[in-house]
Amino acid sequence: MTLLHMAASYRQSGDLIRLRIIALRDEAKTADGDERARLEQRIRDLTALYRDTREIAQVLERYYDRRYHKNERYTL
Repeated sequence: MTLLHMAASYRQSGDLIRLRIIALRDEAKTADGDERARLEQRIRDLTALYRDTREIAQVLERYYDRRYHKNERYTL
């Protein structure tokens, strides 16, 4: 598997995570009390995972590009 294939896989996973975040936001609108707090915490967790997934995909896509300044959060 090449880095570009891995990047595409990360992008696809990120899309699925984003769709789940959207679904949870819709569900949280009608929830109340503890259930709403639980859903909002899950949304925060998935948002962080989504951000990391996108950033890793970008690093993988640009790994061999000499003009790309490495992402400081991820060192290879």
